[in-house]
Amino acid sequence: MPITSHIDRSKYLTIFKVTGVLSFDMAFPVIEAFYDGDPTSHVLWDLIDTTDIHITSEEVLEIVRFKPRYQGKRKSGKTAFVAQKDVLFGLSRMFEIQSSIQEAPYAIMVFRSLYEAHQWLFESGPFAPEIP
Repeated sequence: MPITSHIDRSKYLTIFKVTGVLSFDMAFPVIEAFYDGDPTSHVLWDLIDTTDIHITSEEVLEIVRFKPRYQGKRKSGKTAFVAQKDVLFGLSRMFEIQSSIQEAPYAIMVFRSLYEAHQWLFESGPFAPEIP
């Protein structure tokens, strides 16, 4: 499976690790399932082992606009993307920018390292950063 998840309830953190090619058809059901359940405040998308992304700009907007359906399920928190490859970093930044434009109720940032992402996720919260 190209997307695996791990939940650390003590830190209110869900980690999605993507391996291989990521497509909209793979990502969207994972996002829906996350919000259908008991979503954590913090989310980390680990794209380090992702080889390519097949998601169009229209599909990025569809994901960003998905939030009204689940308004109130995850009122606060942060979402971090970790992408080391330039193309993945750029697409993740596009998601970050569109989320800001669409006024997502939580902060989204893109990083090149897991260390930086963990630092940001927990910088002002009650949890110390966990360094993998």
